[in-house]
Amino acid sequence: MHQDIGLEQAWQLLQEQCPSLGQELVLLDDALGRVLPRNLYAKHDLPPEHQSAVDGYALGESPNADHSYRLCQDQPETGGVPEVLKEGQAVPVNTGGVLPRGTVAVIPHEKVVVEGQYLRVLGNIKPGDNIKRAGEDFARNDILLTAGTQIEPAALGLLAALGIGEVEVFQKPRIAIICLADNIVPPGLEPDRGQMRDSNGPMLSGFISRQGGVVTSVHYRSVTGTSMKNVLEDLCSQTQMIILVGGTYQNGKNTSRLLMEDAGAQVLFWGVLIQPGSHVGAGKLDNTLILSLSGNPAACAVHYHLFAAPVIRSMQGLPWKYRQVVARCSNGFAKRTSSRRLVRGKALWRDSGWEVEVLPGQKPSMLRSWLGCNALIDLPPGGGPIEAGEEVQVILLGEYTDV
Repeated sequence: MHQDIGLEQAWQLLQEQCPSLGQELVLLDDALGRVLPRNLYAKHDLPPEHQSAVDGYALGESPNADHSYRLCQDQPETGGVPEVLKEGQAVPVNTGGVLPRGTVAVIPHEKVVVEGQYLRVLGNIKPGDNIKRAGEDFARNDILLTAGTQIEPAALGLLAALGIGEVEVFQKPRIAIICLADNIVPPGLEPDRGQMRDSNGPMLSGFISRQGGVVTSVHYRSVTGTSMKNVLEDLCSQTQMIILVGGTYQNGKNTSRLLMEDAGAQVLFWGVLIQPGSHVGAGKLDNTLILSLSGNPAACAVHYHLFAAPVIRSMQGLPWKYRQVVARCSNGFAKRTSSRRLVRGKALWRDSGWEVEVLPGQKPSMLRSWLGCNALIDLPPGGGPIEAGEEVQVILLGEYTDV
């Protein structure tokens, strides 16, 4: 077991022990946000045939200098356009309509004058105008989407256009939460004196859902009749990750670490040299990763983003390293820190570069500092206080990189 390690070493250990996920077929309607395990290829050209890009007229070769055409009379009995457009002929077409062979260009309605059975073009005709060539978007066997792509709305449209109704994706990471504090009760219960409603469970569930995971269950030591060891062992066969909340240092004991050891888990590390984070830990039992996070809500959220979120993303084949930037601190931070400290902040890009605001309520128990939080200001050991206008290192929580 590694003890009191640096943040980067903790990340490395977690990546080495990252659980694996299977794949599943899902309907296109259910594919938004899911991640591809392998490349997807075009089975045919897109568009499949030459098509019109506007409502107007398909034009054959121009027979004369004044660009006058005879409207085609030999329409197919089934409607639509003829197979071939001869010299001097024009035929009405709609946007996306298949063009007959021999089409030189398509001219919009507003750029022609129709006089009986004849059509005169206003202006010049450029060959190829308003024609969508077969395969100009994607040719047959082109890569549509690469492995590791998280499916967005535009990708749904692309797959639908190619007639793909099902897609293979990574399964969603299944995650359970166990609250080990004796005085924390589920949100729906009225707490007795000395008890508190749980805020970490709902908060973590939201974070996990946003990262593509599924919370299978939330358990509370305060109301569970069975032993936590049995609960932990049962959950290991159902999930890829279990998050233990609280009990990192309770009554002088590391309750969560003792629980891991009692269940036979391999403890990967305990204690990370950051503030907050001195009692955070991780273990593994079979293929399930177990993370132990602080029970203080703000500290719990910091720990989730630093330790749980990267693993959840990595399981799905997504980039997991946070983008880090230098930003100007707009309001400063009055405290000095002896250890590396992560300060909750709100970062935004301005014309002059990145700017970050230290959010109010920096105690580990205060949720106020997470309202609007999208960044962690990374203060080195011995850092602070920060003066307004000073440049600081910032971890952007919503942006990721492969490098």
